[in-house]
Amino acid sequence: MPFGAFFFPMKRNYYLFYGLLFLLALFYAFVNPFERNTNLPGCFIYEHTGIFCPGCGLQRALHAFFTGKIMLAFRMNLLITIALIILCIDFILLVFDLEKLRIVPRVVNSHVGLIILVIILVLFLVFRNIHSEYLIFLKPSL
Repeated sequence: MPFGAFFFPMKRNYYLFYGLLFLLALFYAFVNPFERNTNLPGCFIYEHTGIFCPGCGLQRALHAFFTGKIMLAFRMNLLITIALIILCIDFILLVFDLEKLRIVPRVVNSHVGLIILVIILVLFLVFRNIHSEYLIFLKPSL
């Protein structure tokens, strides 16, 4: 049984997931990680190694996305912004009961889909740490 199938076997679990995502959106809409005096933690990996992990810029990207600054969210963390857009589309399809068009359940409930997600994360980690002018868009704006 795939990992995601344990968490999302029924439609009501997706509503619970999107409800939690909505609470996260409310939190990051009001808490601004761009301010220096915020109590939000920085990236532990970047502070100690200088390597951008796949989550670097995540809090700032969430704040920018949930306050409507989509282009700033793309500059902070490209991967999470794309994932949030996919989740928003999936939520709309869930609400309108268009199950055949939803891709998130098919990815989460299959081994191949989860392996592809892990490969994307690893490639994102590698490419955002390569020092090249062509890959600068993958680094978070500090």
